[in-house]
Amino acid sequence: MESRLSDTSDSEDEVYRVGFGGQGQTHTVIEPQENLERYGRRSFSSDTDPEPTTETQARGSATKLNEFKSGRKRLHGDKEVDKNGARFMKKSRTEGLELGASVVDNKAQRMMANMGYKSGTGLGKAGQGRIEPVEMSTQRGRRGLGLHIPGLDAASQQWDPSLEEIKLQEDMEWLTNNHFSVPDMDTLQDWLVFGPKKLDIDNEVTFCDENVLKDVLNSKSVFDKLDGNELRRARTRSNPFETIRGAFFLNRAAVKMANMDRAADFVFTEPKNLHPNELLYFADICAGPGGFSEYVLWKKKWNAKGFGFTLRGENDFKLDEFYAGPCETFHPYYGPKDNGDVYDPENQKGFRDLIMEDTGGKGLHFTMADGGFSVEGQENIQEILSKQLYLCQCLVALMVLKDGGHFVVKLFDLFTHFSAGLIYLMYRCFDRICIFKPNSSRPANSERYLLCLGKRPDVSDVIAYLSRVNEHLLHPSKSKDDNDVLELVSPSELENEKYFKNYLIKSNNTLGRKQVIGLVKIAAFCNNPTLTEPTQGDMRKECLVHWGLPDKPRTVPKLGNPQARLQGLITNNTLNFLSAPQTELSKSNVETKLLTSPLDWFCMPCVTGSEKPLATFYLGLGRSNVFRLEKNTWRCEPGAPELPPDTLVYAEMAGELRSEYRSQHRTPALHILDAYLLGGVDISQLHLSDRSAKIKKFCAALRKPSGQQAIQVRAKNLYPLINGLEDELYSCLELRTMKNGNEVMAYAPLIGSNLNENSRDDPYYFVMNSILFFKGTANPWHCHVSRSSGHKYYYNPKSKETKYDYERPADAIASFCESFSERLVWYWPPSQDLTRNNLVDLLKAKHRPP
Repeated sequence: MESRLSDTSDSEDEVYRVGFGGQGQTHTVIEPQENLERYGRRSFSSDTDPEPTTETQARGSATKLNEFKSGRKRLHGDKEVDKNGARFMKKSRTEGLELGASVVDNKAQRMMANMGYKSGTGLGKAGQGRIEPVEMSTQRGRRGLGLHIPGLDAASQQWDPSLEEIKLQEDMEWLTNNHFSVPDMDTLQDWLVFGPKKLDIDNEVTFCDENVLKDVLNSKSVFDKLDGNELRRARTRSNPFETIRGAFFLNRAAVKMANMDRAADFVFTEPKNLHPNELLYFADICAGPGGFSEYVLWKKKWNAKGFGFTLRGENDFKLDEFYAGPCETFHPYYGPKDNGDVYDPENQKGFRDLIMEDTGGKGLHFTMADGGFSVEGQENIQEILSKQLYLCQCLVALMVLKDGGHFVVKLFDLFTHFSAGLIYLMYRCFDRICIFKPNSSRPANSERYLLCLGKRPDVSDVIAYLSRVNEHLLHPSKSKDDNDVLELVSPSELENEKYFKNYLIKSNNTLGRKQVIGLVKIAAFCNNPTLTEPTQGDMRKECLVHWGLPDKPRTVPKLGNPQARLQGLITNNTLNFLSAPQTELSKSNVETKLLTSPLDWFCMPCVTGSEKPLATFYLGLGRSNVFRLEKNTWRCEPGAPELPPDTLVYAEMAGELRSEYRSQHRTPALHILDAYLLGGVDISQLHLSDRSAKIKKFCAALRKPSGQQAIQVRAKNLYPLINGLEDELYSCLELRTMKNGNEVMAYAPLIGSNLNENSRDDPYYFVMNSILFFKGTANPWHCHVSRSSGHKYYYNPKSKETKYDYERPADAIASFCESFSERLVWYWPPSQDLTRNNLVDLLKAKHRPP
């Protein structure tokens, strides 16, 4: 990373104020000396103007400078007039000097002549005195007196605002892969070339114009001796998109991802083939503190699950500062070495295994990589220094992406054969690629992004090849001088790929010229601290709208009082449902409750018993700020798992048991029975089965990766009362021996169910002390099955209206409040008047299949 040209700077702009004459005043202005640009345009350098020698001249110069900044100047006859009517008479430098000479005392001239002074020579016995006039001071800010920065004045004189193109929507040119296969290992090994380590890129002109490379390197070198603060101030004032900064996110990286996501038609955060109840899986590589991920989580909330892979230490993920999105569904990983080193093969394989385990072997929908490190003093060879980082980010992405997945990675210069070969391999592994510099990336640095869409299947040979190259870069041969990897793809292959080579040359030339313009502009702003970029305010507003980001400040979320927070979240309903009592199921009420319309009801196994009421409401306000409703009071629950902000669930803390008798051990887990709010998303009006599906997705996003010690959050298995009670719930019941030797009825969820979604979990069970019944159909509707077609339909006895399940009316859906208020609990072991077999027999007698 070009730290001096790309780091975020929040320093304030310098303030320049001058006073000038009022309306009707006449001022004398010294005309600035004209300079010629290399392209033949005339420009003016403020640093070459002479010091005004009179108050009139000083005021005139100040007025003209303000007019240049604000663009207020207009013409009036043969004189320039400002909006206040002040007129300015132009005078040349020669005329100004003549005015000064006219007041010189003739007597003094005669005295100097008597002492031997001759015109055109210096004073002194040998005429050794100074002949030239004393130059105007060029000292700026805190620069040392007499400091001269080679090339800075010349660069600033080349600046012409007409050279810069400022566009809201960037041009994107995609390169489509027309090959039908990916290179095999034999071909790849033949392409590999070793040689002496390169220490410069001055002669790397195969993939760019020679003049472009020369201009980029020379322009960077201008700033080597410039003070960093002065450079950052000039960069801040000159960049049209600088005031966007990080918007309301952690840093500017989040805004860059929003920019690229919009430019690619939201292909990353809004994939077209994603099922509504399917999580969006992504990874963030070399990306601390996590701006990319914060944007994705802000956009998708808990509907996305992320995996982070970055170095530990000062560049680690700052989850506590993810104010915009829920960090609870983002899971950092540091590999078996626990250091987050992306170069380490063991860490790479560990990350791949983690991803495949959590996604069921499918892989991720997209991967982002934003790696970079300081190359201060070595900006010109940043590409060479970053080659292994380039390679490892691409390698890990290929290892963890699913077929059809996408990838975006930050790169810098792409002049060398190594970089060109790596881009070519990615081109062959994806359907199409684009080398893209978003507006949110500062124009004066060499940063750009490679967007790769549609990963092709069977890229295993490329993965193995890049892994081998990485091993060599990690452990180069010390006995040979030519021990560096210079080329990943043979020059002949790249030469034959005319389409690819021309694309890369065009990209390098285009971005190189834009970078030179940005660097020249910074030089001009360094030399003239009064210059500002007038489009910054407008571009901030327009870009945020275009990218779909609200224009709001970044604020720290406030915890507040739980009850007050909940009242602010639930505005369309009272909170009386929180204290709604449950009804115990018995033989006396089973006929009027369950048997009236059995298809309306669902059931689930619970740990809650008659003497141990565990089920209650949990309110999540972010991270470990979780509150439990106990006797109508919200109490902080230190042992609860982390929940995203604005989450309200009805759940129980269950003891999950593994093994039996003396080897038995217990771990706590939060089992969610039903939910009103999930991470700020109101699901209370959905059907019970749809709410259960959302809860399952929510818990999958919160599930911690293997090896991370945390209390798991699980969705209770929901069974339809008809068929589900006997065929599914009862089939999971079995006797287990406790530590004290007693046998109990336990519920052991099947692998693949909500409560046991991943095979990496050791099989577990819990003691079932009750069965909870929820109603899914709202009164007065009832659910039935057609005897002729076998399809479900809903019937309203009041209006005599009938609707099939696919056209189920909204008022036939029992909301969360209705389901919760009418819930039934059947404590176990059941009483003799209503046994497990009695209830099944009653249901079969009431409901006969068509």
